[in-house]
Amino acid sequence: MLAWESLPELFPRLAEPERWLPLLRRHARLLAESPVQTTTVKGEMVVARHYAESLEAYRLSGAPEAGAVVDVGSGGGFPGLVIAAVAPEVEVHLVEARRKRAGLLTEMAEALGLARVTAHGERAEEAGRGALRERADLVIARAVAPLPVLLEYTAPLAATGGTIAAVKGSRGEAELAEAGGALATLNCEHTATEQMRGEIAGQMRVLLFRKLGATPSRYPRRPGMPEKRPLAAS
Repeated sequence: MLAWESLPELFPRLAEPERWLPLLRRHARLLAESPVQTTTVKGEMVVARHYAESLEAYRLSGAPEAGAVVDVGSGGGFPGLVIAAVAPEVEVHLVEARRKRAGLLTEMAEALGLARVTAHGERAEEAGRGALRERADLVIARAVAPLPVLLEYTAPLAATGGTIAAVKGSRGEAELAEAGGALATLNCEHTATEQMRGEIAGQMRVLLFRKLGATPSRYPRRPGMPEKRPLAAS
């Protein structure tokens, strides 16, 4: 089991742990006290499963210290609120389709004093056609959907040249093999697959993609269509 105090040791490049570690601990308390259900992970597993994994995903995705990050399917704020806590200069957008969860994210960001965080209570397909389209330097998603579907959710949000990071478990490579059609259609390329460190979550990895050009105007399709009819493998 990982303890809170181990996080600064695992992530020594994250400055000011005396500032961000109390924020993460307070975030955990706010989640535990909220009537809004966001996770089934409880007790001693929370530090590893939510906070260490979120920080590891951020590290492996390049750890931008400025610019805009969009977290798709943020839930209780993983990894978006965690990124906002450790990188206060980053503009963080949390896309969460469930309105109660989106409201909770707004409340927690305010309680934690994270002024550069905005929660969006809408589906990813809606966000990808709104003000967030083609804006993010990094789009990150954790446990949201199979990769061909997830790419249609995330690619429209990334700026050209931006990074898309998909946190995946053991099926990540199989999903990647099925995503060739989505990558070609959405003007993206797979650049790397980074394994999380064993002491954090050795079975998890981060699949990284680069946005090569603008997303065709027909994508994302209307809500529900990416999941119903995933872009076919090439």
